[in-house]
Amino acid sequence: MSEKKIRVAIIGAGMIANAGHIPAWKNLVEDVELVGVFNRSIERARNSAERHGIPHAFDDCVEMLAEVKPDVVSVCTPNVSHREYAVAALEAGAHVFCEKPVAATYADAAEMFAVAEREGKILFVTQTGRFSSGSMAAREIAGSGQLGEMYYAETSALRRRGVPTWGRFHMKEDSAGGPLCDIGVHALDALLWVMGNPKVVAASGATYTKIANQDEGLIESLADSGAPVGVFGSREYSSGEYDVEDMAAGFLRLENGATISLKVSWAANVPEGMGGTVILGTKGGLNLNPLTFIGNMGRYQADTEIKVPVDPSIPFYGHWRAAEHFVGVLRGEEELIVRKEEVLNVIGALDGLYRSAAGGREVRLDGGV
Repeated sequence: MSEKKIRVAIIGAGMIANAGHIPAWKNLVEDVELVGVFNRSIERARNSAERHGIPHAFDDCVEMLAEVKPDVVSVCTPNVSHREYAVAALEAGAHVFCEKPVAATYADAAEMFAVAEREGKILFVTQTGRFSSGSMAAREIAGSGQLGEMYYAETSALRRRGVPTWGRFHMKEDSAGGPLCDIGVHALDALLWVMGNPKVVAASGATYTKIANQDEGLIESLADSGAPVGVFGSREYSSGEYDVEDMAAGFLRLENGATISLKVSWAANVPEGMGGTVILGTKGGLNLNPLTFIGNMGRYQADTEIKVPVDPSIPFYGHWRAAEHFVGVLRGEEELIVRKEEVLNVIGALDGLYRSAAGGREVRLDGGV
């Protein structure tokens, strides 16, 4: 691409667009020009356009793509519609910067990447857990061989009460699933990335809906449910609409013989702060928060806390780093960090966990029995 400004359009005007994608693009003012925002509600589209100084608002996606001719499109809609809008943008000649998870199913994700390859465009998924200083340092340490053979890991993202109540996260027809595909995708993606992206070959999962489909009458915080900022004019929420899991647990087998345990929740009676990520290796272990190497020093056991740069306390700062990286990729200055085969590995694992939960048995993802 030339050094002219990259024209970016936004599909979806909900929380993650207003709090994550748009501020991330606006931070790159020397490289990026925001040219339009689409939402099925023209009122919401206009609200976001006016709030962020975007010149055009649309309630017709095809019209927007044809009129503003973006170089990049941010897809910020509910999970089930990612495929529809990403394919439309790719076929209109734009690269796609897609919110996670890439799609509702592995099949949809594979189709999206096939279209991107056919059109000669990049489909980038905002797996922003990779872009923290801690995750980057953990990958460097793991990749150096200091852990030895990494044979087991566990990761969890557990909210005591943190159901997203401002949109349609809790409705299967729009989101496909609950915390497993909302926050579990981040935890699993970052862990697999740190471990070198070994392929997931089998999944055993269980899902539960035990708490969130009831009105407990609790005073709850949007920040606790993942929305510290960016919620404007949210739809009315009812626990009676809730039809996705509120907690999930899973066990994954990897092609190299290693295994992963995963736990996620939006609503569970767990202690505050419970969770995190730990990797076990033959030479040492790694706790990701705080980043700590667990090993031996001579004849003594020792834990070494790794000092890493502190990330700015900006909401959704991972999106800022991801957008900056994507511009670098488009300019030919950086190699793509989030790759097709890695994204498909993660969405395949999540797909497998849901299928396993529905069938009550382990499912193979590699054609095995």
